[in-house]
Amino acid sequence: MIEKLGRGELAIITSDAINPKSISASHHAEAASQQPPIAPATLPAVPQHVHYHSASPVPVPEEEEQPRKLALPKLVATGLCATVIIGSLLYVADQFITITSSVFSPKEDIEGIITPATGDTVAGYRVSDEYGIRPFHPVTGVPNVPHNGVDLAMPAGTPIYAVGKAGDTAEIKCWWDIDGGGWVVNQTADSYPGYTFQSLHMSETGCINGMAKAGDKIAYSGNSGVGTGAHYDFRVKIDGEYVPPATKYLESAVTGQPPKD
Repeated sequence: MIEKLGRGELAIITSDAINPKSISASHHAEAASQQPPIAPATLPAVPQHVHYHSASPVPVPEEEEQPRKLALPKLVATGLCATVIIGSLLYVADQFITITSSVFSPKEDIEGIITPATGDTVAGYRVSDEYGIRPFHPVTGVPNVPHNGVDLAMPAGTPIYAVGKAGDTAEIKCWWDIDGGGWVVNQTADSYPGYTFQSLHMSETGCINGMAKAGDKIAYSGNSGVGTGAHYDFRVKIDGEYVPPATKYLESAVTGQPPKD
């Protein structure tokens, strides 16, 4: 060892000698202090990992397929039920309208109509022929011919008036009857729904087509068509069927006064 010391191969380190590791660490610290600060490296952005999930068909259990199979029969049954219900409601509504219309716009009882007879006087004019079956037609002689009106012995040119309640509106239509009625005047009034008042054998002139007020002059009696002479033939239809003309309507047509209830 002494020889090695002599040759300088060994060195004695005292307690205050510096640890090589300490020297190395301090050397590196000093070097680092003299180096410019290095900016922290910017890490590249890492894209988020996105998962895309596609819907996979889910098997439908057998118990869920049953309602689909029953959808059509159920729809048909619902439609039939709705048809029956709606039909019933429409029938009830029709009956209700029929009943209420007869209450607010009552039609006369055919059996209870008071109609003038031959020989009676209406508004100063004699009844020359009544409503009903004639033994013989006065012109043709044909037996058992129905007469659908009441005839008044009235001179041609006598004014005839619109039938209706005070302030009522009537629609007037004048037309020629090829079956022998001559010039005919039809009247329909708001206050008598379903009624048609007819005047036959009227004068060709003076008939007013269109709208008129109850009591207005609308035509003149005459001697047109088939007949034995000048007279006034008054008739009444209810819902298109001839009925015995009530005396009150005939008086209204001749005088222009509202029918007496």
